Amino acid sequence: MDTDKIKIIMELFEGSDISKMHMEDGDFKLTLEKNVEIQTVTKKNEEDVNPNKESVEVKSGIEVKSPLVGTFYEASGVGQPPFVSVGDEVKVGDTLCIVEAMKVMNEIKSQVNGKVQAIKVENGEAIEYDQVLMVIE
Repeated sequence: MDTDKIKIIMELFEGSDISKMHMEDGDFKLTLEKNVEIQTVTKKNEEDVNPNKESVEVKSGIEVKSPLVGTFYEASGVGQPPFVSVGDEVKVGDTLCIVEAMKVMNEIKSQVNGKVQAIKVENGEAIEYDQVLMVIE
């Protein structure tokens, strides 16, 4: 494996929330590990934080998850409109976004017909394998 690919993998790993990764490619083996600080987070009830705020109905739907580690892109290029926005209707086979991994642009296509309910990541954000990218209902 060439050093450019290794550098890209290391950069993606460093920018992710993953704490340990191991990969093998033929005779080449690579293990990356980060020291992570464990934090305890207490979630407050929304009504305790803002009792006057109207409750928001959370709709269920199909979660579109990333098939690989990489960078999320909502459009095909700078200045281009996003493939989808919240509220858009999509059909099976429609391109939802791009995940860039090792300089390869991977189009993520819809597996269902429905309406985009939520987009869970920001354009240009480093994403993990199996991370929820959007929800379609």
